Amino acid sequence: MSVVREEFGPTLPELLGPRLRVLPRAAQIALAAVAALVLVALVALFLRREPDNRTPVLVRRPITFNLTYPPEFRPVAARGREALRLETAPGAADPQSFTATPVRLPAYRGDSTAVLMGMSPNLIDRMRRTMPGFVWRGDGRVSYNHQPGYEILFQRTIGGRTWYGRRALVVPDSDTPPREGLDIVMMAARSAKIPRVDAVASVNGPLKTALRSFRFGSQPPQ
Repeated sequence: MSVVREEFGPTLPELLGPRLRVLPRAAQIALAAVAALVLVALVALFLRREPDNRTPVLVRRPITFNLTYPPEFRPVAARGREALRLETAPGAADPQSFTATPVRLPAYRGDSTAVLMGMSPNLIDRMRRTMPGFVWRGDGRVSYNHQPGYEILFQRTIGGRTWYGRRALVVPDSDTPPREGLDIVMMAARSAKIPRVDAVASVNGPLKTALRSFRFGSQPPQ
């Protein structure tokens, strides 16, 4: 007895059943094999997952944060007060780098990004004095994965080549005014992929992967 209401007509098995039963045994076996192969292919397609070749990194001190980076990046020795430094391999056609350095905010009340904005002029002056070919390209408030900050856009010269950069002071999203954060500097050499400063960490590449996965604390993004 069919479970389909009578007004909707016969089901597909009811329509195909008589036609399939009159086929030779060999044809029925072949059709069953094809159906099984299709089912296996559909299951395999559903279960297939792209291999995750990113590497997680967790830094616990002096401030805890985590991120993942793709094979284009490799960890290298930190410089000065840096807690993390990632770079592309020497000789890469499109070199990029990511650094994170702990930063401490002065005592304040109110909006943390207002404090970070007040700290940016001194940073810009220092960059102008120490970075060959430094050009300020803009600055403003940002939010990296709901973590507030203040960002400086710039360009500089390294080895006779123009590099674009984003430098951001970022603090945890907290109910109490945070006093500790990170000074994150992302730089990429000018190329067809990075033709201007706003492309840094915005177009697909190792910087975008690192920035999108960055979180304060030990819990990675869900």
